[in-house]
Amino acid sequence: MDMIYPKTESKIFVPKELDGTMGSTLFQVVHREPQATVYWHLDGQYIGSTTRSHKLPMAPEEGTHEITLVDERGEILERSFQVVSH
Repeated sequence: MDMIYPKTESKIFVPKELDGTMGSTLFQVVHREPQATVYWHLDGQYIGSTTRSHKLPMAPEEGTHEITLVDERGEILERSFQVVSH
């Protein structure tokens, strides 16, 4: 399992939509077993899971965050990143 976006220690931008509402950024992971289920956690809170297409849109607040991914076999991947503005 490997994080495609964001990379470790990345600084990312979460855009605002044209109507002023908060947009999202697409997080993406690749897994050697595409059928595997990956469970996503942001700052210690469960966000959701993916199977096959390991992409999940999120809109974290400005600041430093930790994303933790756990697959069905218990493999863990952790990455930190920073949201620089909205």
